Amino acid sequence: MITKKQKQVYDYICGFQKARGYPPSLDDICKEFGLASVSTAHFHVSKLRDAGYLSREEKRPCVVNAVDPGDIVKAPILGTIAAGQPLEAVAVPDESIALVKSEIGEPGEYYALRVEGDSMIEDGILDGDIVVIRSQDTAHDGQTVVAIVDDNAATIKRVYGDKKSVQLHPANQAMLPSFRDEVEIRGVVVKVIRNVKGSAPGGIQRVRQDITLAYKKKRLLERIRSSAKGVDNRYTRVALSPIRYAGGKSLAVGYVVELLPDNIRRVVSPFFGGGSVEIAIDKHLGLEVVGYDVFDILCNYWKFQIENPTLLHQELSTLRPDKSTFERIRLILNDVWKGNVKLDPLTLAVYFVYNFNLSYGPGFMGWSSHIYLNEDRYKNMLDRIRDFRVQKLRVECGDFREVISNYPNDFLYCDPPYYIGDDSKMFRGIYPMRNIPVHHRGFPHEVLRDMLRNHKGGFVLSYNNCPTIREYYQEFEQFFPRWQYTMGQGETRIGKNRIDKGQNHVKQSHEILVFSPPTI
Repeated sequence: MITKKQKQVYDYICGFQKARGYPPSLDDICKEFGLASVSTAHFHVSKLRDAGYLSREEKRPCVVNAVDPGDIVKAPILGTIAAGQPLEAVAVPDESIALVKSEIGEPGEYYALRVEGDSMIEDGILDGDIVVIRSQDTAHDGQTVVAIVDDNAATIKRVYGDKKSVQLHPANQAMLPSFRDEVEIRGVVVKVIRNVKGSAPGGIQRVRQDITLAYKKKRLLERIRSSAKGVDNRYTRVALSPIRYAGGKSLAVGYVVELLPDNIRRVVSPFFGGGSVEIAIDKHLGLEVVGYDVFDILCNYWKFQIENPTLLHQELSTLRPDKSTFERIRLILNDVWKGNVKLDPLTLAVYFVYNFNLSYGPGFMGWSSHIYLNEDRYKNMLDRIRDFRVQKLRVECGDFREVISNYPNDFLYCDPPYYIGDDSKMFRGIYPMRNIPVHHRGFPHEVLRDMLRNHKGGFVLSYNNCPTIREYYQEFEQFFPRWQYTMGQGETRIGKNRIDKGQNHVKQSHEILVFSPPTI
């Protein structure tokens, strides 16, 4: 991969260093080859260094030393790897790159790929760079790997999980991770060789211009747009929350993101719940998100999940996903709810998420689900809790009336309890949890309506679609997204009412989104 002239320069440096015990200066190289300027010598030296033929001294980065030919490993450039959507690898014949053994660590087989795309820019892997790969079929959580997905399409991503349940994470906050039941790992990235042209100031400016809210929204919506035929869902599920929350809006993320104004800097959520939309806004749009919820036990859990997920993971790892453990914890939580027992905050957070994620529905103090009382599912749940990271998200306890009053000029995302009145199609038993008195019974829907009518910061409101809600918000823009869902992943049980009507376990949503732009 080096030119004939660069090979001559390399041979000269080797001979000079062997004879004198130190490498030649750039002036020495200029004199030897009759070069017009030091910059030309520097160009050749830089190319040799990037190709692995020269190495910097650790304490003197401007000094380079010739590498013994026996310490050089040749890695063939096999083609292009996608840092973005997966693509077919295209081989490049008779092209290779030289590597210094000390820079790549343990022995093995190595190859190189050119990067196409910008999904790994926050790890310093830019479009046009070359990545060096150590060939292997396993990887540790968090390593950057070459993965084969979707019938021989190749991509470069950080990997989490195991071969049968894999998360592929980009290093670009404008992009979503992807989830696969199975991938084939072809190697681990050990070195990045910068494409100088792509990393010049102009290239950096191009990336920075792209990192606007409008651009992030566009990229996110492109990534999650559904290609499935015969279903109502325009967007795929964005499941970033580590908690399975009944009434969560993982299927609504795309619809809400569409409506977010491009000039907002913060989103306030008075009804945080499971946080599906809010977490997506934080992780993939980079906006500050302030969440509130009236359920203090839930807020206590979020405090640990956001601030110390590792500790939460460690404590959950001591529990087993079985019926006896589940029932023991459910009874303790029942006593906590009645005020008979007081747990320390960490134990309360651990018991809450254990009970919630392993229950049918899911629901707080609900009955156990045989689907989630499973060692593999439990391990995956714990991994999601351990690996959960947010940027500018916080969750606090608070009533929506105080929250909306305290943030008069902020944009709101509101996902209040559904309206369950005479004209609502929403199943009355949709909330079989013990926190109904706090969350749902007697919720003041009219108070929320009146406060939003006077709110100047703008809002997106997600509700169940029924005549009362449409009438309440008739002066605002209304949208009616549709999607199909089940109460839980893998749940196929059907109630008698649905059987009598000839229906299956797949349910249709009755959703409305109400939008008001900022008026300040």
